[in-house]
Amino acid sequence: MAAVVAGSGCGAFDTPQARPCAWLDRSSDGAADNQQRTIMLVDRSPSAQPDKNTSPGDRVPDWATTLLAAKGLAMPALEGRLLSVAGFDGTRATVDWEVDRTFVTPVKGSDTLNKDRRSGRRGCVEQRLRELSAGEPSTDRTDVLGALAAADDHLGPGDRRNRIVVATDGLTNTGCADLRSVGFDGSDEIKATVERCRKAGELPDLTGAEVNLVGIGRAARGEAPSSPQTAWLATFWSQLCEATGASSCEVAATARVREAGSHIEAGKTEPEVTFPAVSERPAGQVTTITLPGSVLFATDRVELSPSAQSTLDEAARRIKDLDPVSVAVSGHTDSRGSERRGKELSLARARSVQAALAERGITVVSSRGYSNDRPSCTPEYHDGVPDYAAMACNRRVEIAVTVRR
Repeated sequence: MAAVVAGSGCGAFDTPQARPCAWLDRSSDGAADNQQRTIMLVDRSPSAQPDKNTSPGDRVPDWATTLLAAKGLAMPALEGRLLSVAGFDGTRATVDWEVDRTFVTPVKGSDTLNKDRRSGRRGCVEQRLRELSAGEPSTDRTDVLGALAAADDHLGPGDRRNRIVVATDGLTNTGCADLRSVGFDGSDEIKATVERCRKAGELPDLTGAEVNLVGIGRAARGEAPSSPQTAWLATFWSQLCEATGASSCEVAATARVREAGSHIEAGKTEPEVTFPAVSERPAGQVTTITLPGSVLFATDRVELSPSAQSTLDEAARRIKDLDPVSVAVSGHTDSRGSERRGKELSLARARSVQAALAERGITVVSSRGYSNDRPSCTPEYHDGVPDYAAMACNRRVEIAVTVRR
């Protein structure tokens, strides 16, 4: 009898108890042609995974639980819909559909039985997402727009009342939305990117779909962005999403986290998207500490952001270590706008930093606003095309610390 069962192809142990997650691999039999669909996309690019420089106790994004906590992805909300799940990295061609249009049948029975069944289903999806997020990247790049384009291909024509949820740090480093040359500060560069993607034909048509991106800015390696930089990145993806024609776009920087663990592979590396950071430059008796505007302030604002406080704490400690004779603060802007507006903004920002340093026991002898009189990065335009990274470099506050010889 055992031999007969083994040779029958039925699988003596192919039962719901022995293979509780087999339902994820079944076809969409029983679903209507116009069945609404839910697509989950998980970022498996190098920046979204820990590497050899990550300590086992470091907190890194947990993409599986982040996705399952997103709006509309509770098990009852998935029932009666087609479910597709994929991992992505650098191109739309390398998006792997690990779950392909599986029909999630509504559960029936008592409340207790329904709860148990849904809990089991959730565990199956979570396991599959963990496998995808830990999978070896196919490329050394990240292309979030490419993943959305693959979702567009997967959905096909017809009724577009569908849901697409993407767990990603959002650090695209290829194609029209390449972030390696932006300053993470200002709205003009976002508008320019949207227009560039439109002209390049790289914006997918997601008309009618509900799109949700979670985990934006939460990379597993590298320096974390400041609050204003994260806000800029969220706005960047919100506007790109809206340009696809989606019926709704929700972008969140929040992510569930986990410990990196002790078994960390080096994995692939990729071109790094870097955020403007604090720098220090000694020259004779003066050491200049440069604080990028995107680290301290939201666009066109003079109030210090909450995350700026830790940066200013570090700056104050460094100033005290230098044992200064005097400290002066200067604000700087880029070349856009009027000179008067530039000086008003840069002076107000310098005074905000002066007040913050005073709270930390640092006496500032002067604060000035220079507008774009003293650019740090030039040129700001190349053949009439704005260089937004150079502009962001020029939007800064400098602390000049004069020391004894």
